[in-house]
Amino acid sequence: MLPFTIQIQLGEPIYEQIVRAVKKAVATGQLQQGAQMPSVRVISRELSVNPNTVQKAISRLTDEGVLASHPGSGSFVADRRPSLRAERMRALQPLIEQLLVESAHHGLTADELLDLIRQHHHKIHGNDH
Repeated sequence: MLPFTIQIQLGEPIYEQIVRAVKKAVATGQLQQGAQMPSVRVISRELSVNPNTVQKAISRLTDEGVLASHPGSGSFVADRRPSLRAERMRALQPLIEQLLVESAHHGLTADELLDLIRQHHHKIHGNDH
């Protein structure tokens, strides 16, 4: 059994869905710092996807600092190092822009979008953030 939850959806690259699922599992505490990730082979078998697809997701998660690779031992959830506020803001800019474009496309007001963000933030973090 995988240490993260995912239901593969059509229309979006599978590796991106894996990346998002792992990030969500880390954010919600489902995956703890230092936890070992299953091997590429195990993940690809569990999800019935090509191992290259899983390797692409693991590489991206490693590049983004979510996972740390230890040769001979596998991949582990990386320690969360606090980054500079400016770095965090810069990393989120493209995602924020995409969210704003999509919310405008769907006719959401700024207040409706903020309410939606708060609801999802609460679902992920509960009352502790």
